[in-house]
Amino acid sequence: MNIGKSEYEKYLTSSVSQLSGNCLLLLPKENLPSRLPPSINEISEWPNIETNSTFHSILSIGNLASETDLPQFLTELQQYADQQTRLYFCERTKTPDGYSGSAKYDITGTLWEAGWSVIHCERFKIGKSKRSPSYAYGIARRKRYK
Repeated sequence: MNIGKSEYEKYLTSSVSQLSGNCLLLLPKENLPSRLPPSINEISEWPNIETNSTFHSILSIGNLASETDLPQFLTELQQYADQQTRLYFCERTKTPDGYSGSAKYDITGTLWEAGWSVIHCERFKIGKSKRSPSYAYGIARRKRYK
């Protein structure tokens, strides 16, 4: 699906509106595309967090895609998440057809391999060109093991 800039901004606003409780932002608060909802009790910004913190919500807008070692970073993030934590993301991604543009990772595949379950995902391109950048937008949580 190809979308324009205004539709992309709606995805970002939707992600921000779902945040609640104790929230970890992987980007500076001033870079958020919209206001934070009143359902947030406390905000922390990566990497300035206390070691024993657990978050209800984690938000990444382009931060996962820019990590140099995404599998390691996702493993590290798990220490700040419990089974109720939701990771909201909107990231540039490689696509199943192999076209990556400038994306380093298949975001959803890397999440899965690092112990996260993607519970909602939509993929889209911004622009109408065949080589338009691909994005993955969604929600993940830690895998539930027996």
